[in-house]
Amino acid sequence: MAFRGFDHLDLRVPVLGVVEAFYDEFFPRLGLTGKKYSWVEFGGSSWNDATPERYNTVEYYEEGVDGRLAHFIGIIEETGAQPARGRIAFAVDEETLGEWERVLPGMGARELERGDPSYPALFFTDPLGTRLEVCARRLRS
Repeated sequence: MAFRGFDHLDLRVPVLGVVEAFYDEFFPRLGLTGKKYSWVEFGGSSWNDATPERYNTVEYYEEGVDGRLAHFIGIIEETGAQPARGRIAFAVDEETLGEWERVLPGMGARELERGDPSYPALFFTDPLGTRLEVCARRLRS
């Protein structure tokens, strides 16, 4: 069997309202320009459409994708959830790292740290402490 990539990503957070504004700015810069409100039952066994007035999940997704499934990331409020201790890395172009470094603090990113010269990346956390990264990993020669 071959690895075919990732279908989607779900992040669990204890309070969606603390991170939603951050992700409202962050994900569109990565190309996930669509936003959908959903209601997810504990454990994810039930996933239903919701309204901006009553929801516990926001999904950020690619718009206008043809010929393949659109990428999406769901941020789900779940009582007792802890920030992810792993790190989620998003691929970006190397020439954009300076711009990311400039805008991330204004979005609410914390603990911003630049990678070393051999690994062009920025490491940071969202407002609740989930570890994230934008990186421009180079092809090995």
